Amino acid sequence: MKIMHYCQHVLGIGHFFRSLEIARALSRHDVLLVEGGEPLAGLSLPPHLQRVFLPPLRMDSRFSRLETPAGSLDAVQSARRRLLLELFHDFRPDVLLIELFPFGRRSFRFELLPLLETVQASRSATKVICSLRDILVEKSDQAKYEERVLALLNTHFHLLLIHSDPRIISLEETFSRVKDITIPVAYTGFVVKAAVQAGRSRLAEAPSLPFTHKSGQSRVAGGKRIVASSGGGEVGADLLAATILAVSQLADPAIRLRVFMGPFLQETDRQRLADYAVRDGRISLQPFSLNFLEELAEARLSISMAGYNTCMDILTTRVPALVYPFRQNREQAMRARRLESLGFLEVIETLDGAFLAAAIQRALERVPPAPVLNPDLSGAENTSLCIEKFREHEYH
Repeated sequence: MKIMHYCQHVLGIGHFFRSLEIARALSRHDVLLVEGGEPLAGLSLPPHLQRVFLPPLRMDSRFSRLETPAGSLDAVQSARRRLLLELFHDFRPDVLLIELFPFGRRSFRFELLPLLETVQASRSATKVICSLRDILVEKSDQAKYEERVLALLNTHFHLLLIHSDPRIISLEETFSRVKDITIPVAYTGFVVKAAVQAGRSRLAEAPSLPFTHKSGQSRVAGGKRIVASSGGGEVGADLLAATILAVSQLADPAIRLRVFMGPFLQETDRQRLADYAVRDGRISLQPFSLNFLEELAEARLSISMAGYNTCMDILTTRVPALVYPFRQNREQAMRARRLESLGFLEVIETLDGAFLAAAIQRALERVPPAPVLNPDLSGAENTSLCIEKFREHEYH
């Protein structure tokens, strides 16, 4: 089967990594991963997966307008639209998998609507599938938004896959008209990084125990390594700076703070973090790591924002965690509060130095509670199975 997978990340990189894990799981098929954001280098890809880059576009930090690093916006949009249609005609996919749209990415309808109309007009056998995360952001006119989504979804798509565990977060919580969706809908479970798949069975068997170091020593029993991160880096610099300053207030010589800077972190923020970190020999700045899960597996505490991928890293490694949700919309705060209620992490509401230092100290000293349930973390594999079954007319 040939699968064309469209992914546009606009600010962070969580959407891209979720799409990448799904593409990896489709290992029995030829996958063309079409990326529309700033390319992330250094990735090792399996032979069934080919990456193609559209001229990059992104949203500004306020999500108010599109930006392009070079050339006019109109020219870039025209080039992307043309290339996307050429890729569809040349590749002739059996499945067109589109990340988030029509639930999001409205700013990219200039290229997605022509693509969807082409699929429909050509009467091709291509099945169009929406790949959707767990939580949708709020809209100023929710009723109008949901009506628009339903019109596009029910007209142009054949299947909706929701990458969540409905016992934790269901689509109905952020989209009230789920019952008006006329195409098949399936929950896949959460999508996590493939590097931790082998360790999942052990975690499921002993959910109340902390993740174990490679040495076999419990992270609670040994070491005080703290890992701080902010995903792609466009937002979150203030959290990293506050963490450095808070750790500097703690006198414990055993603490080691490793601060991971995202690939898109602004240079001024990098310099600010360097100026803070140089004052304390226990603190080191690290480049963005494609092996970040290994760092978390060795950590006593994670400090981060609460994006989808970051929370999935916390769920899979079971590292004790403090999270500071992104404030611009409800998505991260909703996810964080739900996971906090289940015992997986603790939400912090302020970056005040004294408060954060005290929260870090408490987190280092306590044994985290046993989570209430084991979430379904098989999202990538289940997505592959759902697509295969649907294509074989076995999905009902």
